Amino acid sequence: VNALAACNRLVIPVQTEFLAIKGLERMIRTLTMIRRARHIDLPHTIVPTMFDEGARPAIMSLKVLREGYMAEDLWGSAIPVDSFFRDASRGGVPLPQLLPNAKGVTAYRQLWEYLEGLENEGGNGGEALAV
Repeated sequence: VNALAACNRLVIPVQTEFLAIKGLERMIRTLTMIRRARHIDLPHTIVPTMFDEGARPAIMSLKVLREGYMAEDLWGSAIPVDSFFRDASRGGVPLPQLLPNAKGVTAYRQLWEYLEGLENEGGNGGEALAV
């Protein structure tokens, strides 16, 4: 809670699974409590992760996220499941070095660019960002 109270933007990764979305609901309640205590809004970005485009539960979970949260609070894309992350980890090599164009690497790069754009728009360059 102290880290949440000290940051200027929160990145909330959420697996595209039912139970993870339930956990997100609890996090949003916590943010509401912090908002009341600080008397300011805590900008946040919800990042759908572990998205398996071939799995119906993941597709339904992403739909729930898109219908249940405002577009400005939800990153418009998703971090996909990418087995190359496991392979790179097993080999002790960061995936961007091993396969710089892997779909997971590309998605994280897009997320980074998106977050940089938000920070540049808000003038928060270099200030605290909690993940």
